[in-house]
Amino acid sequence: MGIQRFIDLWKHRYEKYIVQQYIPMWRFAQSNLLVRWVKLTNPNKQMIGVLLAEHFGDIVAAEPLSRLIKQKHPDSKVFWIVRKPFRELIDSNPYIDYTIEETNLFQSIVTTKHHNFDVFYNLHMPELRLHIPTLTFLTNPYAEKIGIHVKNYFQFGNLLEVFAKVSGLPLSQETPKVYISKEDESKIDQQDLPQKFVAIHCHSNFSPKDWQTYHWENLIQRLYALGFHVVEVGLKSSLNQSLPGYINCCGKFSLLQTAEIIRRAQFFMGVDSGPAHLANAVGTYGLLLFGKFVHFDKYLPYSGGYATNNALIITDEQKPCSELPFEIVWDVVEKHIQGTSKS
Repeated sequence: MGIQRFIDLWKHRYEKYIVQQYIPMWRFAQSNLLVRWVKLTNPNKQMIGVLLAEHFGDIVAAEPLSRLIKQKHPDSKVFWIVRKPFRELIDSNPYIDYTIEETNLFQSIVTTKHHNFDVFYNLHMPELRLHIPTLTFLTNPYAEKIGIHVKNYFQFGNLLEVFAKVSGLPLSQETPKVYISKEDESKIDQQDLPQKFVAIHCHSNFSPKDWQTYHWENLIQRLYALGFHVVEVGLKSSLNQSLPGYINCCGKFSLLQTAEIIRRAQFFMGVDSGPAHLANAVGTYGLLLFGKFVHFDKYLPYSGGYATNNALIITDEQKPCSELPFEIVWDVVEKHIQGTSKS
């Protein structure tokens, strides 16, 4: 065996066993010790575990369940398991007492089988998260029992309804909340954003849900002609950075700071992705670009305001969002602007 092959073999073994299994097992053991310690120091309280580690739009959509869990278990300590990029949503939530950071998926797989909580709510759907090194899915036996899985979940309602059903919690239709600190508000104060702007989000984690880049650029130019600046939020931008009236805030702010930017906008425009859930949570009116999505011709992810009267969905149920014609979208945007200017 050559030296390079020897090195590659041990790198592979280190990644597969140490990084992907032993370290997550150690983190699971640490979290179990934390739960035991909290139980020891709070003997009259129930220990409640909640697992919803990703993605941030899902975590925002599920926020009303944190309030519901505290109502259902008033004498309790609530632990929420979440991935590091999204933990600020959990750390800031006053209804959650402890955040457990998911090192990787294997940690959560072990937790579902060997946790020491008094009550454990698994909000994940089966068949969705696969730990590739061990070819093991994160399971949810209760969801499997009632027949909810990744290919049919939107047939059971919006995301909040689905999360409630797969975890055995009572149904809720409340608008989600995010808990923005004074420090985050101050950070956005310092950006000197324009008084009159539209917040947009152009990219999801699934390209057929994304509207074409040249349509967004055309939209920005037309909005600017009507007196609106446009602030783009999200992880990254693929738009022309020199467009008049365009401000790129992608990748520059935390999730809660992004929520504060959206809160200050005249309205929000975006595809079906996490920032739209933030917009729902902060109460900013939404014009949402939808279309056929995998197995679902028609679906609604949102509860609360975006499910009732605080948003308008622009869609063609027979085509993905990427194929929405510009003029159909612009007609709705123009009518919205005209309607709000008269009120």
